[in-house]
Amino acid sequence: MKLFLFTSLSFICTVVTTLAQSGQVPAAPLEAIPAAQPSAPHATSPNLDPFDEPLIKQIRYRHEKAVNGDTKETKDLTSDLEKWTKEQPTNYLLQAYLGSVYTLDSRDAWPGPGKLTYLKNGGKLMDDAVAAAPDNPAVRFVRAIDYYMLPFFFGKGKTARDDFVILLKQIDGTTKTPYVLNIETQQGIYLYAGLSLKKMSQPSDAKAAWVRGLALDPNSALAAQIKTELGKMR
Repeated sequence: MKLFLFTSLSFICTVVTTLAQSGQVPAAPLEAIPAAQPSAPHATSPNLDPFDEPLIKQIRYRHEKAVNGDTKETKDLTSDLEKWTKEQPTNYLLQAYLGSVYTLDSRDAWPGPGKLTYLKNGGKLMDDAVAAAPDNPAVRFVRAIDYYMLPFFFGKGKTARDDFVILLKQIDGTTKTPYVLNIETQQGIYLYAGLSLKKMSQPSDAKAAWVRGLALDPNSALAAQIKTELGKMR
């Protein structure tokens, strides 16, 4: 189990680092994304891409170090997120990120019940965050990628797929959301929505998502990944 968790998280780190190089902002367990140096935390502003908030940039900056194996940063970030979620109980993106960091704590924990406890608590925090803020695409994206990356025996594949379907509807306006996502974030959603749909044996829906995502910016690094995935379907 310890080896499996480390392998899964290492793959997630690789995926998110690729997004970082193109300026994307994915979600977690899940996001080793270079960002600006830390700034003071504050609540998420409406009508903006939540991933652009100074607090989230701070978390991304520090979470990159944690995902890359800095166990001290993982512990410190866990402590800070626990503090910030208490100070800002309605900032559900903070709560989702705390759930993500708990998966890193599971990676670093000694073998035993504690590893599974961290995973369960992390999942519960993300589930509760999505339930409390269903119209916040950033919160849902954090959970969607987290659950997409989990092995099938955790039973989270369908939840990930359903999250991505909702995210696609939020992007095209079918489902209302007060947030305006950057093109980069939208393209990241299309990429991983397609991967999730393909994993759930919905290749035609996956292709449709990738085609829409590619049209947003055909020359981005994410577009190159989308083209690769489309090429596999021929």
